[in-house]
Order: sequence, then C-alpha cells, then structure tokens
Amino acid sequence: MKLIRVLIIFLSVLFVVIISLAGVLWVTFLGPSEAARDKLTLSLIETSAAKFVPRLFMPTLLVEDIIIRNAIIESSEITDTSLISLAKPPSANNYTDSFNTEDEALTDEWDGYEDGLRLENIKGSTYRGYVLLIADPATVYVATSSDFKSGKPGLRITEAVEKEGARAAINGGGFPDVNGVGLGNLPIGLVFSKGEKLWGDENTVYSSVLGFDENNVFIVGNMSPKQAKELKIRDALCFGPTLVVNGEAAQMTGLGGGVNPRSAIGQRADGVVIFLCIDGRMPSSLGASYSDLAEIMLEYGAINAANLDGGMSSHLIYNGEIINIGSSLYAPRRIPTFFMVSGE
Repeated sequence: MKLIRVLIIFLSVLFVVIISLAGVLWVTFLGPSEAARDKLTLSLIETSAAKFVPRLFMPTLLVEDIIIRNAIIESSEITDTSLISLAKPPSANNYTDSFNTEDEALTDEWDGYEDGLRLENIKGSTYRGYVLLIADPATVYVATSSDFKSGKPGLRITEAVEKEGARAAINGGGFPDVNGVGLGNLPIGLVFSKGEKLWGDENTVYSSVLGFDENNVFIVGNMSPKQAKELKIRDALCFGPTLVVNGEAAQMTGLGGGVNPRSAIGQRADGVVIFLCIDGRMPSSLGASYSDLAEIMLEYGAINAANLDGGMSSHLIYNGEIINIGSSLYAPRRIPTFFMVSGE
C-alpha cells in the first residue's frame, strides 16, 4: 500500500508538471509577444529531440515563416589566408619567451600562461560561457572516436581526451541523431585528421567545412575533398553555420537563431585559436544565439569563425576537467569528432 501511495503521489506531481509546462508553452506560442514566440520556436527547432513541439501549437506554415525570418545566411566565401599572420612558434618550455620581446602587447597577454592556454569567463544577457585561447595553432587538430568502421558507439569527450592525452578539447561536428538518441559513431560531412581524409565522398561539395591547413591557418568554406587537398587541409570537419569570414560577420536576419548551449571555434589574425563554449537550458544561462556567437568572436578578434555542434554535445575540457555545465542529464554525449589541443 505504501508503494502504491508513493506511486500515486509521483504520478500526480508529474501530471501537474506536464500540465504546467503545456500551459507555459501555450501562453508563449499563442500569447501576445511575437518575439518570445519566435525565440522559443527557434530554440526548440534547433534541438534533435524537441523540434516537433512548436508544430503542436502552431501551423507548420507559421513555424516555417519564423525560421525564414530569423535565419543566418551562409557565406560562399573561403578564407583569405593572407589575412592571417602567424606569430613565431612557441618554444617547448615557455611560450612567452618564444615571441619577439618588442611586441609588448603579445608578451603581456601571455604573461603567466606559459603553456600557451588562457581560459576566460564571459557573460551576456541570456548566457554565461567560456573562452579558451590557444596560442599555438599547430597544436590544434581534429580527433575522432574511431576510424568510423567498427560500428561501435562514439566516445564521450572525456574518454577521447584521455585516449589522446590532450590538454584541452571542444566538441566537433555533427552526426546522425534521430530523436536525440544518436550513437555518435559516424560523422556528417567531410573529416580530415592529421592530413588524412577519414570521411567524405570525393564527388561531393560539402558546406561549412572548417579546419586547419598545413600552415596552421583556420579555413572555413564550402569545398570537396579534392579542393580540401589542394588547399592542403590537415584537419577539418563539417558543421556550421559560418559565423565570421575574412573579418566580417555572417549576414543574419531577425533574431539570428534561438538560444541554446553552443560551441564554436575561430582564429585571430595572429594565429591564436579561440574555443568558445556557452552554457544553456538552465535558469542561470538560457543560452546564446548565432548572432551572440558572432559578436563574441569579433570581440575576441576572430578573422574566421564557425559554429560547432551544440546542445547536449557542447563541452569544453581544459587540463582534464569539464569547464562548462553540460545540458545532458547524464554524462557527456558520445560524438564522432573533436577539436583538441595536443599534449606535446
């Protein structure tokens, strides 16, 4: 009898929560504030598991109209590598000692960060997040869960970091994720790792390819595997949208996307790489939009930057610890690709 009472109480509470949530959604979707409606719609549409919810309350044509009016327009440009002038590579023991001492601003920026990694907290009106600056772009590469042939589930970012012996990492590209239960074992789009093409059809032109060439310049753009090889791409994956190309923010309409947990990567003119991770789906940090990401990247001096997989995949690791608060109720998700900072 006691167990039955507990079960009844649990079901009653669950029923009240569901009814309350449905009421909030009804008021937001059908209430007087179009801005609130659009932001919630976009935020849900961007998820894998809840993108169906807006259509429960609104006609499909209205949902599609909201998406069109609040979009990011993908750039057809490819990175102009002449805009990047890499600083002198670091020594093995002390990053700041390897720079020309006449560059006082650069020396000051890395004073106290002898390992060439600098972590900063950021905050906006709807989000809190973390920026990791990586002084040497040669140490940033694409790591993978496997060779994509075994069929086994992908690795969690913590497992991948341990496997690679990396000093830092951020989640990478997309993967098949129907209803939010994907195995994270296969990537979507082109993948290069350490100069080798691991995934991608030779006859396909892939959108939003992002990665590093042999000169350690971060390149974004649409390209085929052949074009990637001609550009001497060493490490790359696909996701997007592109946020900044050749110093200019991507063109956006309306709200520039919903608010969600986000990850992004960019590079400054001096070669410094920017890992950006935003917390989301919690009272203290609802999340960021694409326009927020572009603004942050420009504030940090990014010449080129792109969005990575977000939502429950968003994680930033630094010195063996997860820095952000992931939106997954359990452990980090299993995913196929990562951007990592080598331990060398």
